Amino acid sequence: MNDTKDFIQTPPLDGPSVKLIEDAILNSPTKTIMLEINNSVYQLTREGRWFKFSQLTKKRTIKRSAIYETITEIYNHLVHGTVWRIQYAGV
Repeated sequence: MNDTKDFIQTPPLDGPSVKLIEDAILNSPTKTIMLEINNSVYQLTREGRWFKFSQLTKKRTIKRSAIYETITEIYNHLVHGTVWRIQYAGV
């Protein structure tokens, strides 16, 4: 039995916001940005062709991480509909 799933690329729920996050990470010399989402801090890092999304503790150590293929996927699942801002862009 074959368990292959067809993944359908969903469009971003807010294109300009995804573009803003994408530009920030691509223009960062460290390829890392910090996002504040609902008073919690997250680190978004470009890892080759993947994106690592990590929740940080108050001491800025990684609490848990997940790997995503696109920023759109991260935005649609975790950011859309919340209060968020780019806290640090590594510039």
